[in-house]
Amino acid sequence: MSTPVLIGIGAIAAALAGRTLVRRGIIGGAGAAEQWVRGGFRAKMDRKEAIAILGLKDGPTLRTKFKDAHRQIMLANHPDRGGSPYLASKINEAKDLLDKTEGRGR
Repeated sequence: MSTPVLIGIGAIAAALAGRTLVRRGIIGGAGAAEQWVRGGFRAKMDRKEAIAILGLKDGPTLRTKFKDAHRQIMLANHPDRGGSPYLASKINEAKDLLDKTEGRGR
């Protein structure tokens, strides 16, 4: 009879300790949340938003990396594989915008 009670008390203690560690940002929490951009999409996409959608950083290597980044993101978000058609359209819009701006030499 005492073994189930001790196991229950141990589980409660572990849950409280885990919640405290998450709230303080020691595990999980803060680091993972900072990688996502707050807010929604703009009415008209600009270069900065297109770069953010594809998960890239602006710089000299952008021209060579954006097509590979587009391919990887589309593989994960394609509507034929259960992804959102809206997100797929935004990803394609970002690639098209960067293709135009990077193709003509900025």
